[in-house]
Amino acid sequence: MNDEYHALLSPSGAAKWLACPNSIAAEDGQPDVSDKTASELGTAKHELLALCLKYSQEAKTYLGHELKFGYKVDADIANDVQIVVDGVHDRIKAYQLTGAATEMYSEQNVPISHITAEKDATGAADVIIVAQWPSDRAEICVIDAKFGYRAVEVEENPQLMLYALGALEKNWVVPEAQTAVLVIHQPAVSEEPSEWAVTVSHLKRWAKETATPAANKALLIYAMRDGRALKEEDFNPGEKQCQWCRSKAVCPARLEKVKEVVGDDFSAIADAGMLIPSDLGDIWPMLDFVEDWIKAVRGRVEYELLQGNEVPGTKLVEGRRGNRSWESDDEAEALLKSFRLKQEEMYSFKLLGPKPILELLKDQPRRAKKVESLITQKSGKPHVAHISDKRPMLEIKPVVEEFQAVEDGSDLV
Repeated sequence: MNDEYHALLSPSGAAKWLACPNSIAAEDGQPDVSDKTASELGTAKHELLALCLKYSQEAKTYLGHELKFGYKVDADIANDVQIVVDGVHDRIKAYQLTGAATEMYSEQNVPISHITAEKDATGAADVIIVAQWPSDRAEICVIDAKFGYRAVEVEENPQLMLYALGALEKNWVVPEAQTAVLVIHQPAVSEEPSEWAVTVSHLKRWAKETATPAANKALLIYAMRDGRALKEEDFNPGEKQCQWCRSKAVCPARLEKVKEVVGDDFSAIADAGMLIPSDLGDIWPMLDFVEDWIKAVRGRVEYELLQGNEVPGTKLVEGRRGNRSWESDDEAEALLKSFRLKQEEMYSFKLLGPKPILELLKDQPRRAKKVESLITQKSGKPHVAHISDKRPMLEIKPVVEEFQAVEDGSDLV
């Protein structure tokens, strides 16, 4: 697989081009100024995942192994990847226990040009499992690993739907699969995967009625990008489609949307006087969109200044200096030893946490059980989320009720 290849209308960017026809043309020539730290770490973890699946190894086997972008496999990287590896193997075993024969494909390119009309376009799926029963029933399972902290919905996820349709086009299954299971493993959000079972007929209908028309329009606009201005009505800014768009800092439609949000919408609320909790609830859904736009503009201004371009009203200055560190650990260690410093004066030692210890004792259940008896875990801190979030709502007892109980004498001894 060519690491440099990326379809213009890629599955990973489907949320963008499906919703906003102008997005692909608007990105043309725009620099990618996003913070790549998280995406590069994710790419490195995907590389480790592919190694584990290709060579049937556990992630800890590669501790110290250097991955892309200079990352080395440590306990945290290995633990995250192992969750996905275990999930893949568990699903294969589950299929086999029902009598199915299985084939597993890792980092597999699947065709999508029959949907997007982009010549020779493909998408690279993390894992595809083909299950086939003697009764001629067949199913495909698409597994995608996400290593970010922002929860990704699996239901009607266009990226995985395109992978599934691409897998069907490969003709791996005879007869064709009747169902598909789309799975997202996101270790930072949950150790348990989220999944969505869907019929193949639903996927094909979605491709015909939604994906293909959107792709045709996006490609037509892209082909005409040098011949005419982008039409205002073909922009459709929104949180999901703007998230990874390279033009989001300079997109005129996004600016208008922000002005609409912070102007008309906020003004209507403010006209009523001092804000009350229901007003804050009305404002809440708009915050991420505005905040993301602010970050995008900051990033683009910094990029322009670092390129030597002038941005009126701004300048580059030296930021806060980093922490002091040894230029050479070996030289510093030798010097301090010559001072006859004690070990506890030179070094700090820290007990490893439960996760790597339990991984170490995975094949020693009696010892692992004793270790588990010493483990405690703090509850997560309350976190504000939109009402559509699938996590259960926390029940918080108002402080007033606590005082009322004391006044009534019910809690007094």
